[in-house]
Amino acid sequence: MSLRLRLTLFSALLVGLVVGAAGLWLRVGLEQRLLAGLDRELSRALSLARPLVGRDPLEGDVRLLPDQSLEVLPRLLPELTLILTGSGGVQDALGRLPEPSLLRRLAQAREGYFTLEGHRLLGAPVGPGLYLLAALPLTSVNEALRSLDSLLWLLLPGAVLLAFGLGYLLNTRALAPADRLTRSALRLAEQHNWQARLPEPKSHDELWRLSRAVNRLLEALQTVIERERRFSQDASHALRTPLTVLLGRLEQMPPSPPVQEARRGAEDLRELVEKLLLLSRAEAGGLRPEPLELDALAFDSAEGLRPLFERKGLALTLELPPEPLRVQADPTALRAALQALLENALKFTPAGRVGVRVWREGSLGCLEVWDTGPGVQGPTEGLFERFRQGPHASEGSGLGLALVAAVVRWHGGRVWAQNRAEGGARVGFALPLG
Repeated sequence: MSLRLRLTLFSALLVGLVVGAAGLWLRVGLEQRLLAGLDRELSRALSLARPLVGRDPLEGDVRLLPDQSLEVLPRLLPELTLILTGSGGVQDALGRLPEPSLLRRLAQAREGYFTLEGHRLLGAPVGPGLYLLAALPLTSVNEALRSLDSLLWLLLPGAVLLAFGLGYLLNTRALAPADRLTRSALRLAEQHNWQARLPEPKSHDELWRLSRAVNRLLEALQTVIERERRFSQDASHALRTPLTVLLGRLEQMPPSPPVQEARRGAEDLRELVEKLLLLSRAEAGGLRPEPLELDALAFDSAEGLRPLFERKGLALTLELPPEPLRVQADPTALRAALQALLENALKFTPAGRVGVRVWREGSLGCLEVWDTGPGVQGPTEGLFERFRQGPHASEGSGLGLALVAAVVRWHGGRVWAQNRAEGGARVGFALPLG
């Protein structure tokens, strides 16, 4: 789950809790306010009804006198019920009378305010063991609370959905700079472009501190890489002149097996120096791209090395597209990368065939060298690192595939190394057409 969605869900849940708590507080407050209004009416009604209590002149019992009721009842609420109760139960009742069983249950109340059987009651003593009760139904209170509940049940989901939608939009807008920084950092990492820096926001907030920290990390990383590159470049330059002099001296010596072996060693060392220099240029961004045809470059490189393949008894095949594939690339660096792939296949293929395939894939120009050798042994993640050699390598510098990866990535491309289903390996790269 993305951070944007987690923040949105949290904000929506928080709004739901706030709206729910506010609705509960409103409901409790409304209920208390409505009950307080009923209590005032009950107190008023009870004070008006007190004079109704008296002894019946005919029977002598304490009752609600009917002759006085004619004056008082019009001033009371029509829903009001007056109950005169004692130890023996209901003594008398006036007003809107409920059914007898409910009346008996309501008569159990005594002094004070009560909520009983859907009624609000107020009781006051009017004699020894006698209480006068005023009761009003809670119908109006319950209807008001039900209306509020219905409104809250509609408001709560609506508020949550609205908070989710607005929160998602606001979080998307708020996290857009972080998303741009992340994409920029990933692009720099994929391109191995340690010279570039992340854009720093104008406002000195958390994103500004994050971008500053990443930029300082990139500066430290660039310093380390620059030291390594400068060492390789200085060492290569320092070795180039003595090697040239050594090869010149060896060429002047009479031919003999030791001299030929020394010449081969010196040439291998000079080739290693040239690869180191080219690798340092690629990693430092010192290449110069120009328009060239990828298929023509593949044809020239393959034909230049064909005598070496024929000498080893290997068949070299070419699969070229019907139309030219034009790319923007440094011709020297790209030719060296292609030559490294061909030399790698020549070295690790004891017998069989080696092929060069060039094709178009969307907006990319792809080139691949395949062989019928033992294939890629082990994981391929570190195959393009410097001085990394496979278990079948008995000679070489281990710089060939590292040079291929550095040149291709500098041009904004990608490299791969896989095993073929028929046996052998396939190593190649893809470059943007242009």
